[in-house]
Amino acid sequence: MTAAVAVVNLVLGMAYTCYGVLTAVEMKRDWRTLGFSHFGAAWILMAFTCGPHHLAHGVHVGLEGRDGGVLDLLSVVVGLPVGVLWLYLRIEAFAGGRGDRFVPGTPLWLSAVPTVAGMYLTVLVAGVLVGPGLGLRFSLMAAANAVLVVIYLAIGWFLLCTQLRNRKVVRGWSVSGLSLTGVFPTCALMHAVWIVYDLRGTYHADGHGLVIDLLSIPAGLYFLWVVRGLYRDSLRDWNRVTYEEAPTAA
Repeated sequence: MTAAVAVVNLVLGMAYTCYGVLTAVEMKRDWRTLGFSHFGAAWILMAFTCGPHHLAHGVHVGLEGRDGGVLDLLSVVVGLPVGVLWLYLRIEAFAGGRGDRFVPGTPLWLSAVPTVAGMYLTVLVAGVLVGPGLGLRFSLMAAANAVLVVIYLAIGWFLLCTQLRNRKVVRGWSVSGLSLTGVFPTCALMHAVWIVYDLRGTYHADGHGLVIDLLSIPAGLYFLWVVRGLYRDSLRDWNRVTYEEAPTAA
């Protein structure tokens, strides 16, 4: 269990760090022709805070004796497929490829996602309830993670609303958009489980981990401002998709 938690966190940490590097290189490469991208800048900040969080946690679990529990593994491993898929598509786009796939209509597997997500969430909550009780104490680490839970859920909401709106136009779904949408609720769950483990005394705050989580708050707020602005059509950005530029279903 400990080895699995360490490996999954290290893989996610490296994936997020690669996001940041690719996006930074892409912005520098396209700056003269496309200008500044708020989405790109916000995503770089997100990547360079989420990545170190997972890397530091993986090192603590794998090399420094921090116990990795079942809830930790369940909360992190669910974000691995969408995270790796998003990274693959970004690498493909960076190399000049398509960088996305179009899913026409709403296939059965996609329709089943809300039900599967509900079942998964039920299992996770049950695991919290049957475990040891939570200590009633103030923890700056838990407070920072609680703020991140709210921010990441809000980001996921605006990304989902964007996908639902675009679906009406293109009559289908963007795999890149869906994978990015799936990243943030899973991140929120991971931070929620971290709060549980922190209040139980299983995970103890460390200085650099606390600094990373505190820096994640302004980065998350900036990204939330960007995705909200793109959804409300109040922010111009070269990552923005307009109805006129959206591909047809054909």
